[in-house]
Amino acid sequence: MTTVLRRVTRAGLVLSGAALLLRPEGRPRKLLRAAGDRLAREARNWSGQWEGVSYRLAGRRPDPGVSDNVLADRIRSTIGPLEHRLDVPRVHVMVEDHVALLHGDVGRVDEARRIEETVAAVPGVEAVESYLHVGLLPGDTRPSEGRAGPAESEARKRLLAAAVRAGVAESDAPTAVRVVLSRFAERLPAGERRHLLSHLPGDVRTMLDAPRRLGRPPRLRSLPDLVFLTLVSTNVIPPGAGRSVVTAVVGELQALVPEEAADVAAVLPSDLRRFWQAAPRRPRTRR
Repeated sequence: MTTVLRRVTRAGLVLSGAALLLRPEGRPRKLLRAAGDRLAREARNWSGQWEGVSYRLAGRRPDPGVSDNVLADRIRSTIGPLEHRLDVPRVHVMVEDHVALLHGDVGRVDEARRIEETVAAVPGVEAVESYLHVGLLPGDTRPSEGRAGPAESEARKRLLAAAVRAGVAESDAPTAVRVVLSRFAERLPAGERRHLLSHLPGDVRTMLDAPRRLGRPPRLRSLPDLVFLTLVSTNVIPPGAGRSVVTAVVGELQALVPEEAADVAAVLPSDLRRFWQAAPRRPRTRR
């Protein structure tokens, strides 16, 4: 089977090469080259699928001791078909010390759970930390429906702007803010978190959802923990800007909820309490 696929691939490459030799430029040449490219591409796909089937039929398992980069690629290839079936935007995957970190948007909780459980079952994954945002924002669409810009609240805009001022690229600001806020929210008891969320608009409340975990327990105890875990949870924050980004985003959050500042401080560990109380505040505006 593998030999046949190799021959088909070579045939496609020959057709593509023949198209390059035809003169002058014209439709026949383009059609021939397109046919060759398509044939070679489909042969590669068949080859990959056949190798995967034969691998499983032989009872073999992927090596769990691979590097984080290889493991990340393994996860992406595993969940790709699932993303397509669920009709959700592509999930951003990172791996840190064999812990899979997931970022992205899904429509429902069950979609997030299916993706998380699929990732947890990938050989080599020791734990999953999910920042998947459940519930598409107003104006969001699924991939099959095309794209539309979500309507943002003023509070969300301010948080994103704070991250950008601290050194995050504008396109990466939503991910950076979500990681900082969700990590910070981990240290708040459920009751206080509910009070805090009640003062925020819906598109910010979802950014304070604590990450869902399959595997290792939370490790956040201090400001250095918060900065470190923020950096390892996403690769969109420049390493040298970790503390600045955390400070800017948390300071903006505090400015948005001054009525809850004292209550939040009362439930934080001492190091994080001092950080929260010292976080620079920007003037509050109407949301």
